[in-house]
Parts: sequence; structure tokens; C-alpha cells
Amino acid sequence: MAGKRAVYLSEMQQRIYYCGARDIRLVAPRRAGKSHIMGARAKNVAASMPRGAGGWGGSSKKQLFTRTVPGTLAAIISMYGYELGKEFGTGRPPKSVPNCYIKPESFESVVWFANGFLFHLVSAAVSGSSNGQTFCAWLLDECKFIREQTVREEFEPCNSGIIPPTADERFSELNPLYKSSMYVSDASLRKKGSWLEKEEEKLDQVIDEGPLEGKTYREVQAELDEHINRIIFYKRLLHNARKTGHRIITVNEQTKADVQAMAEAIARRDEQYRILPPHYKLDNKTTVDYLVNYHVIDQDQAELLYNYEYLITDDEYWQMQAMRVSKKYEQHITELQRSCFYFYRPTGLVNLQLLGADYYAKMKRDLPPLVYMISILNVKPTKTLEGFYQNLDIENIHGYIPEDCPAIDQSFTVKKGKEIIGGTAYQTEYETPDFDYLGALKDCSTDGDVRDDLPLYVALDYGNLINWIITAQTYRTSGVGAECMNVLSAQFVKDGLMVQDLIRQWSDYYAPHRRKNRTVYYFYDHTAKFKPHGVYVDDIKDTVLNEMKKYGWEAVGIDMGQTVSHLERWKAINEALAGLSWPQIRINRENCEALILAMENCGTRQGPKGLQKDKSGEKLNPDNLDGSSTPVELRTDGTDAFDSLFIGIRHHRNGSLGAIFLPSG
Repeated sequence: MAGKRAVYLSEMQQRIYYCGARDIRLVAPRRAGKSHIMGARAKNVAASMPRGAGGWGGSSKKQLFTRTVPGTLAAIISMYGYELGKEFGTGRPPKSVPNCYIKPESFESVVWFANGFLFHLVSAAVSGSSNGQTFCAWLLDECKFIREQTVREEFEPCNSGIIPPTADERFSELNPLYKSSMYVSDASLRKKGSWLEKEEEKLDQVIDEGPLEGKTYREVQAELDEHINRIIFYKRLLHNARKTGHRIITVNEQTKADVQAMAEAIARRDEQYRILPPHYKLDNKTTVDYLVNYHVIDQDQAELLYNYEYLITDDEYWQMQAMRVSKKYEQHITELQRSCFYFYRPTGLVNLQLLGADYYAKMKRDLPPLVYMISILNVKPTKTLEGFYQNLDIENIHGYIPEDCPAIDQSFTVKKGKEIIGGTAYQTEYETPDFDYLGALKDCSTDGDVRDDLPLYVALDYGNLINWIITAQTYRTSGVGAECMNVLSAQFVKDGLMVQDLIRQWSDYYAPHRRKNRTVYYFYDHTAKFKPHGVYVDDIKDTVLNEMKKYGWEAVGIDMGQTVSHLERWKAINEALAGLSWPQIRINRENCEALILAMENCGTRQGPKGLQKDKSGEKLNPDNLDGSSTPVELRTDGTDAFDSLFIGIRHHRNGSLGAIFLPSG
């Protein structure tokens, strides 16, 4: 393992790192460095409880193995210099690693540390995946995709703590990380927010026992924040002083105020005035000593003036000393950490220093206003609508995440590592998923809900700004008695890309399925029987079918005639969402996030023929930055493709066979 190393952490990352609270809830914007936060927490938890065990949860195996774990392992390596396969790793650990107090039956889904601590990778998509486990800590990532019920009823009961055979204070309430939890996610674009965001309400609950009895969690967090602020301030002060050749000087409050006032006065003058070191030579002739010799300023004042940014008061000095050596102060902070429920939702500018102002300017230019405000600036959404899909309940009924990820089982590989036995280093082998391979996969081989024995059903929506394709299969699923329309994915192209680009993207994604089953049914209505702006030689429907044929699909086009009215669609779809008619509706949450958001934000209005979708957002300029426009992928275009797919499966799947296009050759 490498020695001491300097690592850049944003203020948000430092805040969570120094917090050390038993329970942390973090709602962070994109590119906030969540992998480093998770990595530091995983390492600290493991270090505090040798031979212990923790749960590392994610929305699915796909999410854990292709995104969360690879990024977090890389962060641990960059922060601590750990060597994969030696200080920590995945799969079965080397023989030199002591056994966990509760040895698992299988090491296929674990992250181990050299002190014997194991993190079990747990998928929220697999019902009961944590049953029977006993953990000392929980890490949860991408919580916006995990059902609150799963966390409360399956995950949290496992965090009951391991009791070693012999007494060990590290496995007791004296350790703030024992029975700890850290739940992390970026902000949800859904109008209802996520359950993790609502955890902030717990801050106003009152602690009913222990040394902090009678205080609210918000008050405890505020006191812990004061401690964190001191750490960040003093560490930044020490680092900058060493870096710039200054030194920290303790003075009384009046002297500090006088010197800083003098420095500010000098800064307000023109450029010929500069604060220089007391013995700085000017043109190799005169020095700042000249000012001292002529009693303009004395030596001590010159020293203080030069170090004016590094002056601390007597109280600040004793605070530093207390933080370093006071057992009483340390015990108080530990008590705060043991009792603290820490909720943090930073602004989106937390990584400004690392990402730079250009990144935020580019995101503001390129992203729709609502997405920029919520995903980048981390602002709480306030928009609410009367929904066209009023019975849609993604969280509890209609949203799902596949329980399986076929590509993971096929990716295990044997890697070489090192272990130390009797002071001698030996080569060792261990089996682990190939995270590089999994991270590079961009096709349906990572989707456990795609049935190779069944055809695909698709419907599209066409436009100048965005083109959509929604893909589904129909089959019965566990827990649902009737056959379901399982929406596997919702894909779109924009920024000038056309239907041909969309079909190429879609075909590449489903290439693994095509090698086993080439049949796809394409539902279209009268809106697909036109040539837009003379760009296409054929009607849109024929362009779609010909493009599918070009990529080797046996495409069956099914003409549904005139588009069904909004009112008829509203009735049929909401009956199905309520479980009163066929087909039942289930939507893959990971692959359909934009579609789900569009459906949840799809409002209604009264038209000449009664209830209609509120499609006014499609008429607004998506480039407006005043918040008045609707993000192009959150408009109703994608929901129209969903409606067509539902109506096609409900009424036309067993009707017209349509025109069959066989692949050439």
C-alpha cells in the first residue's frame, strides 16, 4: 500500500468524510464525486471492524456490477493507493486474509478487505436477497431506483450487528460506524421526488434517550457541522500555508482585525502596492527592510502583514489544540456521531473548483432548464400536474428492475494477485467479475427481462426535435396473474438525429436478442403514413421497416388505422394501470427513466372532444432558459409512442399480420 498521499476532495466530499455519522443520507447532483464518498465510507467501515460484514446494496446486479462497484473500487485505489487483489478485492480473498466472523457460502458477490471485512453485494431487484444475512453496516447507491419498502422491510432489519466470540468494543455502540448506514443518490426528476429526499423530514424528530436526549436531529447535525467546519478551515489553512511559504501566527482579536484592515487597504490601492515578505529584495538594491529602518513599519508588523491570511485568534488556537489532543472533546464528537442522523443536499456548485465554470456553462447551454436545475444545481422540483396517467404508481406497482443480469455470470475471470505469508510475497489467483468488460457493455445482454424465446413489440413517435422507440414483450411475471406488457426500454434520439439513427441505435442495443430471435412487430397508425419535409423517399413507416430489414430483423408492420382518441386511450390505459383490464403494465425503471418522467409529468386539459393530453409543451421552444419550456425528452412525444404500443398490443397483436420484411440473404 502506498504511503501518505494528497487527494483532492470537494467541500461536499470533505463534509461527508469528516462527518463520520452513524446514519448519512446524501442527495447529490451529477458529477459530485459520489464514488469517492462511497469508497471512503467503505474503507472506513471495513477498517473499524476487522472480520465484520456489511451490505452494499444497489437497484440491480446490473447497476452494482457495471456502474457502482467499478467506480468505487477505482476511487479507493486513487485515494488510498490500495492494490486490487492484495489490500482489497472481489471474489474469493487470498488465504492470508482472515475469515469473516460469518463466512459466506459463496464469494461470487462480495468485496473483501485484507482485515477480513466483507461487503455483500445485494440487489434490491431480487426479492429476499438479504434474508438471513447479518450486517454491521449498509451502503446503498442510486436510491431513487430502490423501493422504500425494500429498504425498510428487507435491508434494514439485517443491520442488527455481528457479536464476535470475544468482547470487542469495535462491535458495539461505542463505534459510530457499527450498525451504520449511508444512502446515496442523485436528485430525482419525478414530481413526487424520491423517498430518500423525504428523509430530511426526520431531522425535526426529537432524540428520546441517551446523553443527547431532548435534542432534535437537526440540532445535533448543526453541532457536528460546526466541528466539520473547523476541520475543513484548519486543514485548508495548514495546507495553503505550507504550499505558499507562509506561516500561521496566533494573535489577539484586535491585532488580527487591525492587520487584516491594513491588508485590505493596501489591496484597494493601485497595482504598485504589494504585500511582500519582510526580507524581499526589490531590484537587488532595496528591501522591505527599508520600511523597517525608517520606522514606516516594524519587523513584527511586516511579518504579520505578510501572513495576514494566516492569523488565528487565541480561541481558534485552543480549538485546534482541543481537536488534536483533548479526550473530552473527542468523546463529545464521538457521541454526536453515534447519535447523528445526517441529511445533506448540497448545491450543484459543490464541484465548481474541480469541474470549472465552463462545465456548468456548457450544461446550462446543452441541458433542458428543468434537467439543469434539478440534476446539475440540485434544486428541488416544485411542478405538479393533474396526470393523464393518473393511476401510474412506478414506486410500488408498475415500475420494476430486472432481477437478473445474464452478462455478469458470463464475465467471471481469473486474475492474479499477491499475498504475504511469513514475510514472503506469493502470487495468488482469485475469481472476479470482469468489471472493465461489464462497464463497456451497451446492449441488452445486461437486461434480465429480455426473453429470447419471444418476439419484440415496438412503437415509435416521430418529430423534428426528437424521435422515440418503445420496446416491449408480453409474458406473465411473478406476482402478476395476468399477462403483462413489459416495457423493456424507451430510447430516443434528438439534436438533429433522424429515424434511421434511432433504428441503428435500437438495433445495436438488441443485437444479442436478434442472434436468437429476429422477429419484431412494429405498430403504427395514420401518423406514420407521410414523408416529412421531403427528406424521406418512403413514408416513415416504410423507412422504419426497411431500416430494420437492413440490420437483419424479420420486421412485421401492423397498421392500426386512425389514431385512437385521447379520451379512449386515457380510459383504456388507466383501467390497465388499475389492474382492471388486460394487458397489465410494467415498466423497466432503469431503461425507461425519461419515459417514466414524461408520463408522470403529462398533464390533461379539456378540449373540444373532452379530456385530452396537455401537449402544449411540444409547442414551446426547448432552448428557452427562463424555465418556461419543457425538456424535449420530458414532453409528451414519448408518451404517444407508449400509447401506440399499448393500443397495438391490446387490440392488434392478434389481428392483421401486416407486411412482413425478411432480412436479405
